[in-house]
Amino acid sequence: MERTPLLDLPLIMPSQAQQHVTHNEALMALDGICQLSVIDRHLAAPPGDPANGDRYIVAASASDAWDGWDGGVALCVDGAWVRLEPRTGWLAWVEDEQLLLGWDGSNWIEPTGSGSGGSFSMLGVNASADETNRIAVAAEAALFSHDNVTPGSGDMRIKANKAAAGNTASFLFQTDWSGRAEFGLAGDDDFHVKVSADGSTWNEALVIDKDTGAVSMPNSAFGLKILTAHGTTGTSMASGAYVDQAWDSTTRNDFGGGAWSGTEFTTPEDGVYDLSAVLSCDTSVLSPTQADMYFLKNGSAQLGFMKITNGSAQNTVASRVVLALATGDTICARMRQNSGNTQVGLSAAAFSIVKLA
Repeated sequence: MERTPLLDLPLIMPSQAQQHVTHNEALMALDGICQLSVIDRHLAAPPGDPANGDRYIVAASASDAWDGWDGGVALCVDGAWVRLEPRTGWLAWVEDEQLLLGWDGSNWIEPTGSGSGGSFSMLGVNASADETNRIAVAAEAALFSHDNVTPGSGDMRIKANKAAAGNTASFLFQTDWSGRAEFGLAGDDDFHVKVSADGSTWNEALVIDKDTGAVSMPNSAFGLKILTAHGTTGTSMASGAYVDQAWDSTTRNDFGGGAWSGTEFTTPEDGVYDLSAVLSCDTSVLSPTQADMYFLKNGSAQLGFMKITNGSAQNTVASRVVLALATGDTICARMRQNSGNTQVGLSAAAFSIVKLA
């Protein structure tokens, strides 16, 4: 045996002349291989002015002095290039990329656990990660659990963060790589649940309004859109004057914040709407002998007029109307009382709008 079995270093043989030459050759190879660190791995030809001891992983289609050295390690020794043939398991640090590579017998690859400080640019578990899917997992199941090693709260949250309201943060479910169901913040900050038959056309099954928590079902025949409000304690009505009622509490709003100011409803889309209101004067404050109300449309049209008379015991007035409204139409509820004094607040009040079709 004239060479070592692992690093292929030359051995000094008995009675060999100029044994120092063989010895020095072995030392130079060790000097190039041990603590292997290369400058670059993308050059296919030698650089113009190398320094003694420079090392490179030779890229594919090598040429000039590196011709045929693809994947090998080129070492500069006294102005000449020496080829170091990698063996399976060799590790090399690539200086310009701050990257650790391992030779698997055919290629230089990133070994498992090579991330600096536990940080990885990509991670594939039984799958190939890419620039879009930087974490890829192929498995029957995936488990995320609370930390039971370092005691904490016992909570476990999976976070999906997006840059702005117009972006998407969601969970997408696919069949043969084509979308079929999705839930999350899809293009705005409302919560959406939607489905698709082909991955292209999507139908929303459920939308939860971010401002109110109201739930709507846009594609359900039974998915009525509803607005309900109650209480007008902040409304002050001078005797004999109609006043637009301001509602203290909105209990449900499927139409979104832009459709409801607390006093005025702005129709978000064409349709048939059911309007209802019940107003009661507080007889502990005033005792009107007459009260009436109506719905005001677009600041002028009076709808559903209702009037009560004949004594303070009849202090509750109610009205309901069903009509077609166009996008942008406005609606508010007006009331008048005749006690002779200012009525501050009502004892009871309820208001609702239901989109029927």
